[in-house]
Amino acid sequence: MPLIGQHDLENPLEVERFALAAGFDLARRFGAHVKVVSLIDRPSSSSRNWPIWWPRGGAGELLDWIDEVSEQRRKHAVAQYNAIVSSQDPQPLQTESPTPGFTANFSEQVGEVVTMLGPICRLSDLIVTSAADTDWLVPFSPLVEHILCDAGKPLLVVPKNSAGVIGENVAVAWDGSAASARAAAAALPFLRLAREITVFTCDELGKADVDPADMVAYLAWHGLDARSARIKDAGQRPGPAIIDAALEQNCDLVVLGAGLHSRAHRLVFGSMTEYVVDKPRIAALLVP
Repeated sequence: MPLIGQHDLENPLEVERFALAAGFDLARRFGAHVKVVSLIDRPSSSSRNWPIWWPRGGAGELLDWIDEVSEQRRKHAVAQYNAIVSSQDPQPLQTESPTPGFTANFSEQVGEVVTMLGPICRLSDLIVTSAADTDWLVPFSPLVEHILCDAGKPLLVVPKNSAGVIGENVAVAWDGSAASARAAAAALPFLRLAREITVFTCDELGKADVDPADMVAYLAWHGLDARSARIKDAGQRPGPAIIDAALEQNCDLVVLGAGLHSRAHRLVFGSMTEYVVDKPRIAALLVP
């Protein structure tokens, strides 16, 4: 669970709390280890270290402000971790050594966040992070994009104000692609704990017919009972259509293969990955 103090300066203790709560709940249910890493940007070059002849023009004050906010975020990460550990019943054993059962540990790493993410996240079975209600200049949240590109591991994105247990009623988005097949396979531990599983397909213009019964049969070979739902003539792109249908069925988690497409492709066909990340309404398990 990477913490970067994202993205709300007005409510810094609230932003990542939902992801922490979801991650610890899953670890307790699976008897797993939670590795929480606070990623701290390397301090900027303070204006106090600049040559005396260098014109400031407000740049020095800006750098000092960035350093101050970075330190605040570091303290918030520690506070969030301590609060979530204290709320657990039973509390996890805090250890860095391999130990059976529900365990946890907290550490800090200083450097360039985007370069630290990949090496840290690759040594995990599951990455958990918060969704951000933020309009970015780039298509995805930078945190999510770098994890999907560099880690190569399943990523659980938890929306703000998420409540209750994640994974009791699971939606599987199935379009017959290799990516969605990988996602279903990676989600099997979640699906074995689920009370209900629904496989959703959405008819798309120009794509061959995909039968959700194929994925239902695959899951049956793993001893899982799933039902299917085909969305026809939705009048909207697959992302919103499947999420709307999943919420109507009271699903609390959607499983999908994560794809990073070119901007031209997204303008024509849309991107379900981008939709569930940038307009978060339900927890999403993204598998690259």
